[in-house]
Amino acid sequence: MHQFLFLVRPLKSALVDSVRFMWVLFWLLPLQIFCMIGLFDASSVTEVKTKHWWDDPSMSYVRELTCENGTANNKCIVPIKGGKNYENETVWCIKECNATDCEDIRNEAQQMWNLTSEILYTLNGVWAMMLILLMWVTLSVLQAIITLPIVQRSKESNIPFWLILPIMGCFSVGYLLSYNRTSINELVDDVSWISIGYLVCAGLFALAAVIGVVLKFYTVLNGRQRRIKQGLVIIFITTIFMTLLACSTIFVTSLLYSLKFVNLPEGNFRGIACQLDMSGSCTGCDGESMSDGDSMMCPEWSDDDVKKVLETIMKMCATLAAIFIVYAMITLRYGFTLFNYVSRYQIEYV
Repeated sequence: MHQFLFLVRPLKSALVDSVRFMWVLFWLLPLQIFCMIGLFDASSVTEVKTKHWWDDPSMSYVRELTCENGTANNKCIVPIKGGKNYENETVWCIKECNATDCEDIRNEAQQMWNLTSEILYTLNGVWAMMLILLMWVTLSVLQAIITLPIVQRSKESNIPFWLILPIMGCFSVGYLLSYNRTSINELVDDVSWISIGYLVCAGLFALAAVIGVVLKFYTVLNGRQRRIKQGLVIIFITTIFMTLLACSTIFVTSLLYSLKFVNLPEGNFRGIACQLDMSGSCTGCDGESMSDGDSMMCPEWSDDDVKKVLETIMKMCATLAAIFIVYAMITLRYGFTLFNYVSRYQIEYV
């Protein structure tokens, strides 16, 4: 008997550790997928960042690597169009460096860095894809070892914990799109409601998590309590269904914009450029000089630069929405399973 207990305790401890490790993988896998997609899509935004953040102190190491010797902090940092104090790059170069080759040096260095960064992002994306495959295989083997009934019971008892990631993700995206300092929510009317949609999804996921907690601890001892729990399960299913509908709408709309099936609005690219710029490369963005379609407002940013950033934002929105759709579908399946289980409750009176 003592030998049996001696064997059971380590096995029980190993099972608990395996379930915990399974949940760690469940949490890390969607984050890894999001990062992988971001790596493959980062090249276009990197070109914009390189172009407009080139003279920023954070890019000094890059300039030292790619610019001609001795030009990293003079010729190679010529501002786009000469900045606000000069007519163009050539005039800036003559006045500041007594030369005329500043623009060529800068462009060559930026091209070299864009190529290098694209190779690095692609290699890291491939590596991330391999890690995702390894995590998926590990998760599948782990669930087979733990056995399906134990995995299912663990999922059912941890639905609120399962929904923490989509709650935090939806709220964070909605906040960044609406209230961040570089938010374009008020400038891009056709897609501004996406931020509201994410905040609504966060609220619905949170409501479902609260209902899940109530369902987890609500005991059924008679027919009346069973009917109450059935009603709670129906509310839970309805909430998740609404969440699934909202996330699907966000996904489809974001995907259409990101793939250029729908043309992005072009009426206020200048204002959007001023809003997106964080390095100070924009000119004419202060105070009353800002007006729709004003060509003097941030001429340093081309319409193509703005489109690249907006399309990348939409791709990230679509990717996150797809991940949250998976969460909603798994949770909805749990809701239907729970409803069938509660409906089969047998109440006996003594």
